[in-house]
Amino acid sequence: MARDAAGQAETLKDRYGEDFIAFLYRRDLYEVLNRETLALLQPNGNNNFLDHGYWNDKHPFNFPGPFYTGQTDTCGTGVPVAPDNVLFDGYCCEYVFRQPRNYTELIGVMDAAAIEVLDSYACDGNRHWTWQTCREWWRDRDELIHYLLHDPEYLKANGERGMLYVDYLNSAAKQDLQKYCFFPENDSYPSEDVMRLPEL
Repeated sequence: MARDAAGQAETLKDRYGEDFIAFLYRRDLYEVLNRETLALLQPNGNNNFLDHGYWNDKHPFNFPGPFYTGQTDTCGTGVPVAPDNVLFDGYCCEYVFRQPRNYTELIGVMDAAAIEVLDSYACDGNRHWTWQTCREWWRDRDELIHYLLHDPEYLKANGERGMLYVDYLNSAAKQDLQKYCFFPENDSYPSEDVMRLPEL
């Protein structure tokens, strides 16, 4: 899809404003991306690669948020275009280990979705995640970290990048997830002055 990520990120910033978080964490993100954003970025292209959901078949390693994968191919195309957000499991299937943090990363994740042969990326997570399901996912964190640290095929597939998810889960991930849990309960992402975030 996009090749000039910085330029296209500016296009999105001009259209949707500086507040990327407000853009990403909205109930209608699926509709906005599929009906407007993709056409804005690629007016004459094939823009039907995010118009499906795989909620019941999502890869368990996906970090909660709007973007996730189902059963992807093993071609290894997603990581090069979305290195800050996508990793492989031990079979080289892709998953979103960190949600986009800015428009540039959003472009990368959408690029990963565009070139994935099985069309296995989805952007309807905001319709499905709840505080309870996020808490259930977080309870399996230690098991996930053990896999990421010790599975030889995972380590081989990701090389040095394999520690990115471990480092994230041991640092900013908890607060990111707590903030995301605020979203389904309040239909908004928490502002800086919110004193108490949902417990995990």
